[in-house]
Amino acid sequence: MAKSPNKLSAGEAVLRMAQKRLKARDLVEACLARIDLREGQVHAWEALDPEGALRRADLLDKRARPVGPLHGIPLAVKDIISTKTMPTTCGSPIYRDHVVGRDAACVTQLVKAGAIVLGKAVTTEFAGAHAGKTHNPHNLRHTPAGSSSGSAAAVADFMVPVGYGTQTAGSVIRPGAFNGVVAYKGTYGWADMTGIKPYAPSLDTLGFFAREANDLALIRAAYGHAPADPARRPPRIGFCRTPWWDMSEPYNQKNMLEAVRTLRAAGARVREWQAPDGWTGLVPAQHRIMTREATQSYAKERARFPHLFSPVMNIVMAEGDAVSRKQYADARKRKRLALGQLDEAWEKFDLLLAPSAKGEAPSGLGSTGDPIFNRFWTLLGTPCIALPFNTGPFGLPLSVQLVGPRGRDDDLIAWARWVEQRLS
Repeated sequence: MAKSPNKLSAGEAVLRMAQKRLKARDLVEACLARIDLREGQVHAWEALDPEGALRRADLLDKRARPVGPLHGIPLAVKDIISTKTMPTTCGSPIYRDHVVGRDAACVTQLVKAGAIVLGKAVTTEFAGAHAGKTHNPHNLRHTPAGSSSGSAAAVADFMVPVGYGTQTAGSVIRPGAFNGVVAYKGTYGWADMTGIKPYAPSLDTLGFFAREANDLALIRAAYGHAPADPARRPPRIGFCRTPWWDMSEPYNQKNMLEAVRTLRAAGARVREWQAPDGWTGLVPAQHRIMTREATQSYAKERARFPHLFSPVMNIVMAEGDAVSRKQYADARKRKRLALGQLDEAWEKFDLLLAPSAKGEAPSGLGSTGDPIFNRFWTLLGTPCIALPFNTGPFGLPLSVQLVGPRGRDDDLIAWARWVEQRLS
């Protein structure tokens, strides 16, 4: 039985449109039909533009040739990312009806490559820890994580094939893990962040959600990057339990070890890589940098609308106020030292394999989950990819995280394609 268009990966859809076996309008209509069916339960969207999406699809269908690598692909845009015609609310009542009037640089980039902006996906308040309205599509009583909750849930529930996210602590990789989709957080600074509401500028990083690792290469192609092919040899993988291994659920530890066995059986050279002892300080270092910079990013909002901040956001602001200049400088020093230590790993390994989350998405919608397995990678600015692998005791997705050298994103995506094929 043929797949419904909305269940195609971006790569499959692009190929069918190039072969004239699928129209962009048909894909958009299938996505909208799925949204009509499920949005009342999942609550992934803050705003939709069905008329605009269909108009653009019709224009693309009239083109004799594809306009770019994402020709006709519907896109969910996290609601801290500006769009020209739809509100950018940042998950806050302060910006409830705020229309910026121009697209963020990253939106312009994908539209030029042929993407169709379908709507704005729900984010947590200012992309922080205060949960939004989105439910996990695999079990509506469980969190979809944050802060890119809407984009991850929309891709997972077949409402859209590709979604934009951002990560300051764990806001791309963890939602990818909890929702069972492929998630990519790029090397820090890999993309222009103009038009994205900042949280902590020295940490904020753009990322994506998609259905397959191959889709990540397609999206990167929209930025002018040529896809890399894995080497003929199997990869050299460093299995990094991290200093927080004991915080992972026992079933998730077993799943990680199963991934190691599976990849070894497929020919990969997998050896343990022990993170240096000093890395235990990276999590508080990341938190200090994040909260300190957040107080600067939201100083104007705090001055004018303090009553419209959630209790959770007020706690974050208070924590940031308490970070001294000395503590902030020390946190940045820890980052520099750890980067030097990490460079030693790349002399031995092509990529690292690590947990992407503690386990399944926790029950309840009041918390977005713990980013303990994401904070330090975000601090270090490494490219990271979450790949779905098995399910947990409650039938919710589990995931593994791949980490690569800074600036070697396309190589990591190529290795992710190799790993995905062996773990599927």
